[in-house]
Amino acid sequence: MIIKFKAKTSSLVTVSAVSTCLIALCALSHPSFANAQDEDAMHLTIDKKVEVTAKQVAFVPFAGSRALSTIIENDLQASPLKITSQGLIGQPHSSDDLKVTLPAWQQLDIPYLVVGNSTSLSGNTQIDFEVIEVAQGRIIKGKQSVNDSDPKVAARKASSRIYELITGKKIDLNASLLYIEEKGSGANKTSTLILRNTDGSNPTPLISVTDASIYAPTASPDGRYIAYSVQQKNNNAYLYIYDRQTKQINPLVNLKGSNLNPSFSPDGSMILFSSSASGNHDIYRVSSRGGQAERIIPLPYDQVSPKYLPNGSFVFVSDHIGNRPSIYRYNFSGAPTRISRGGYATNPDVSPDGTKIAFLNGSNAAIMDMSGNIIANYGNTGLDQAPSFSPFGERVVYSQGAKNSRLIIRYLDGGQPLTLSSNGVVKSPTWVPSGN
Repeated sequence: MIIKFKAKTSSLVTVSAVSTCLIALCALSHPSFANAQDEDAMHLTIDKKVEVTAKQVAFVPFAGSRALSTIIENDLQASPLKITSQGLIGQPHSSDDLKVTLPAWQQLDIPYLVVGNSTSLSGNTQIDFEVIEVAQGRIIKGKQSVNDSDPKVAARKASSRIYELITGKKIDLNASLLYIEEKGSGANKTSTLILRNTDGSNPTPLISVTDASIYAPTASPDGRYIAYSVQQKNNNAYLYIYDRQTKQINPLVNLKGSNLNPSFSPDGSMILFSSSASGNHDIYRVSSRGGQAERIIPLPYDQVSPKYLPNGSFVFVSDHIGNRPSIYRYNFSGAPTRISRGGYATNPDVSPDGTKIAFLNGSNAAIMDMSGNIIANYGNTGLDQAPSFSPFGERVVYSQGAKNSRLIIRYLDGGQPLTLSSNGVVKSPTWVPSGN
């Protein structure tokens, strides 16, 4: 016996009148999940309209922990995906639950459906879920499972995987934010390096200095090490490296002059930075374990703010043409190639795929392609702060506001920006990969 469903296509189903009937019918019939597509037999009452788009996703609240289900739903809501979770056809938690009702879901014309459940056993949280391409009744890459001892980490692993299955783009929703928060002034000024979850929770001070400044923190590709500069009053800036596992701080180089803007190589073995040790500001390279630094470009003009590209080359900033800083690319041989066009361009950050540069365009936070074409302009931040790319490049973060600054997180593909408040002036926000 095959039970057939038909539904009007412009709306979402209200389940109160039909849920009892569906349960009874499911007990009678188990047609193939992918093939139950005939029409006529039973008509479901539809009374709530939904705007359907190519990014539309029906998210059925997961069985198990309501809190974890809410984290996953909120993560997806913040993305460019269009999440629908109200007025759906029943509450399926697996593809098996859809064997009878699939034709009705197909009539809604929502491209994707996400179902799942969470369980906790012996201090470990496991989340099982499926992402279903509704029109074909196809489970994308089969049943998925993630687990972690931290329930919130497990939830964000699930969110990341769901986003990837639907968009084809990797994302690390367990990545953290690293930034400098400054309070006070003069001898009472404090500069603190803070690590924080991207939902705004758990702000954790790592390093704090008084009557001094921290500059330009950056994390290693595995997220374990953080390189940064500290400048004491009336002194040069010195480079340090912080080990998140041991919580030890060690000097990186022993060069005179100001040493700034460290950048880890793609494999984490080397660090580029700028130094005024030779008089001009030049680009140097050193092992991430420290040691003797090597000057890379001994040119008769300043070069600052180096940033590695995925292929091992790098970009940097110089103002030797027209007395305005521009962004250049260098391959460790030959002459540097200018990328940015026109006016003031500085503070570059390179996307993980090497196709885009986030930078400060005058006083605006902006993104350009590798040919110098502006592809996004986020406006004046009030702090001359450039964006920084997330570990897989799908998002950027930058700070805004000269007092009690805000952290702004944006998806490059759209969606609503996420704003996180602070208790001071926030500078140089960047990302720390989770390693998950």
